[in-house]
Amino acid sequence: MPNKIITGYDGSDGGKVALEEAIKLSNEIGGDVTVLFAYEKVVVGGESHDLDEAVEAIGERVLADAVEIGRAAGAELTTEYIEGPAAQTLATVAEREGARYIVVGGNGEAPLKAWVLGSTAQRLLAFAPCPVVVVRAQ
Repeated sequence: MPNKIITGYDGSDGGKVALEEAIKLSNEIGGDVTVLFAYEKVVVGGESHDLDEAVEAIGERVLADAVEIGRAAGAELTTEYIEGPAAQTLATVAEREGARYIVVGGNGEAPLKAWVLGSTAQRLLAFAPCPVVVVRAQ
């Protein structure tokens, strides 16, 4: 779909403003929204399986919350739980879906902090296959 919008959602304030903006943008351009919960797997022995299951349960709960937010706004959302680094995963799904936009939340970190720690939005700008909308959490 040419007006597909991809957004990442983790339940955070930044995720919520990004989700709200993605829904608003989809209403304006007549598009569909796919909401992703991305999780980068940690490999550290036997406990990693328990951690993966716990994160998957959290991801399912967070995505169900996103669907409710969409429903309250009159939007039908598609959700996907996917393993991988957030920025790369968003870009990969956007390319696969032929997305028109990727919408992400930003925390407005100072440039040095963002450079040292990195940010999903900053990483995404380097290799996104479509325009990236960064919405600042208040």
